Amino acid sequence: METSNTLIPVPFRNTTLFLVDIDGVPYTPMKPIVEGMGISWQGQHEKLNENKGRWGVKIILIPTSGGQQEMFCLPLRKLPGWLMTIHSNKVKADIRETVIAYQNECDDALWDYWTQGQAINPRNTTSDHAFISRELAIAIYIAEAAARMLRMSDTSKIRMLKKIAESEHISPAFLPDYVDEPLVRAITPLLKEMESPLGHHVAKTVNPALEAMGILEHLSRKSTGNKIKWFWSLTEEGLKYGRNETSPNNPRETQPLFFVERFPELLARLDAYINPQSLPL
Repeated sequence: METSNTLIPVPFRNTTLFLVDIDGVPYTPMKPIVEGMGISWQGQHEKLNENKGRWGVKIILIPTSGGQQEMFCLPLRKLPGWLMTIHSNKVKADIRETVIAYQNECDDALWDYWTQGQAINPRNTTSDHAFISRELAIAIYIAEAAARMLRMSDTSKIRMLKKIAESEHISPAFLPDYVDEPLVRAITPLLKEMESPLGHHVAKTVNPALEAMGILEHLSRKSTGNKIKWFWSLTEEGLKYGRNETSPNNPRETQPLFFVERFPELLARLDAYINPQSLPL
């Protein structure tokens, strides 16, 4: 098994492919390519495993945000040959166009990234080639990972994309200002509006109770001086009752906001979990 510290994200169509550097030789993890084409990974994995020598397969250990991960990789020079083993006339009609696009463009896009740090879009019909820099690709990959890990709302994702565009001197005017999402508010004013005694005990009672109920989770990040900062985030279960916005105090933190229409249902669950009459005034 090989080990590499370099994992290069490469945006391609509507997904992200990757390059791995092993002693100056480019390899590419195959699972994102296969699944991006809409093909079953299990079947292709078995076929590649049956002829590892022909394809130069390497299992490469890569450090990721989720820890060390084993990636099933092919040398980039072998990718065009493998792509041609997929018979587009034998795949399902609804993925045929995608398969053909991967066969025509995927290996070129990865090679352009390896050699030039950018990928030219062959479908662009203007005189100026459209391209995306390696730095921009990495920023987008990090943003995608953060959005998944923190379960950010669509509005927060748009804010992140705007900041990325501005950092690359790209006008974000093409992005919407917001997504039409249900009305949300912070939990403290919602509790007080409903005249719940819990409104005076959010930090010490309500948030820990929501954590125990699986609605909230306590996440942490490192700040300057390696200090640990804690913040709350809605879980998958909690997303039934609200959404995670980026915190106004720090874009690396989330701020849980709750759907106004569904809050009475959540409050009933809270009251059942906590006895409000037992709270100090």
